[in-house]
Amino acid sequence: MNVQKVREDFSVSKDVVYLNVANHCPPSRPVQDAIRAFLDDWDRLGRHGDARVEEACRSFARLINARPGEVACQPNTSAGLTVVAESLGWKRGMNVVVNDLENPANLHPWTAQRRKGVEVRTVMGVGGAVRMEDLEEAVDDSTGAVSISHVQWLTGAGSDLRALADLAHDHGALLVVDGIQAAGHLAVDVGRCGVDFYACGSYKWLLGPSGAGFLYVRGEHIDSLRPPFYGYRGVESHRIEEPVLKGSAKRFELGEPSYLSFVGTKAGIDMILDLGPREIEKRVLRLSRRLYDGLTDLAVDLVSPADEGLRSGIVSFNTEDVKGLHDSLSGAGFVVSLRPAGIRVSLDFYNTEEEVERFLAHVEDYPN
Repeated sequence: MNVQKVREDFSVSKDVVYLNVANHCPPSRPVQDAIRAFLDDWDRLGRHGDARVEEACRSFARLINARPGEVACQPNTSAGLTVVAESLGWKRGMNVVVNDLENPANLHPWTAQRRKGVEVRTVMGVGGAVRMEDLEEAVDDSTGAVSISHVQWLTGAGSDLRALADLAHDHGALLVVDGIQAAGHLAVDVGRCGVDFYACGSYKWLLGPSGAGFLYVRGEHIDSLRPPFYGYRGVESHRIEEPVLKGSAKRFELGEPSYLSFVGTKAGIDMILDLGPREIEKRVLRLSRRLYDGLTDLAVDLVSPADEGLRSGIVSFNTEDVKGLHDSLSGAGFVVSLRPAGIRVSLDFYNTEEEVERFLAHVEDYPN
C-alpha cells in the first residue's frame, strides 16, 4: 500500500493528525467526487437513486463476504439492530444476552423487549473485554439472541465471532453483531464466522457520510422473519390485503433512503476493497500495536485490553489529568475523542508511523 499516495485523497491529513475515525471518518476525495457527480446527474434528471443504493449494498456484501440478497439498506446501525430485535419471535420467559460495554445503540433495542416478557441478561466486562466464560454462564436454552459488538466502542476489544456463534447456536439462539467499529478496518467474513445478523453504519470505518447503513441477514433466516413495519421497498406485491414480502433481506427496508449517503458510502467501501481489507487490517493493527506499546512504556492507565488477540484500531487510555491532556492534544492538532473511558485514539490505513510517534511524544511531554 502506497500510504503517501492514499493520504493525498484525505485533505485533512495536511492540517491535523486525524485519529478519530471511531467517531466519524474524515472526508476523502473519492467520496466527495462521487457525491458531486450524483448531484450533477440529478441536475440532468438522471440520478437513478435506487440503482445506486443497490450498488452500495452489493459493495458491502463483497466487503463482508455475503450474498447480495442477504443485505438490506438501513439509515444507520441503530435501525438495523432494532429491526432484528423486533423481528425475532419472542415468547414470554425467553432471554437476550448483552453486556455492559455496549454502545446504547446495541442496548435499547433489546431492553425494549422487556415489554414482551423477555429477560435482558447483562454480562459484565472484565479488563475492557467480555470474557467467553461469563457469556457461557449467561446463555442457556431459553436464550433467543446474543448481541455484541464486533469491536467495543470504548475499549476497542474485539470479539471472537466464530466462538460466539457456536455458543449461541448450541443453545438454539442467534448471534446479532453491531459491526460499526469493525467493518472497514478489520476483515469480515460473515459466512466463516457463522454470524446471523450484522448491522453497520456508514460514517466511521466505511468512510462514508452519515445517513446510510446496512443489515446482513443470514439467508436461512429471511423467510421465517416478519419485519415489525412494512414499507414499499420491502414489499414484492402492493395490495390492501396482507402484502407479499420480498424473498430477500430487502423485506426489512422501508421507504426512500438517503441516496447521497449511499452514493458516498459506496465510494468509501470501494476504496477499501481496492486497497484490500486484509492489507488494511494488517496495517491498522501494526499501528495500533505500536501505539499500545508506546503508551505502556509511558505508564498511562490503558483501558484497551492487553491481549493482542483482542486488539483493533481503537486504543483508549486514562491519565491523572485526562481532560487537560485532551485539550492539549487538540490544541496541537491531534484529533481524538474524550470518552467516559478516557482518551480514545482510533487509527486507519491513512495514518502513519510518524503520526503515532508524534502523538506518543506529546503525551510523554505533557506535565501530569
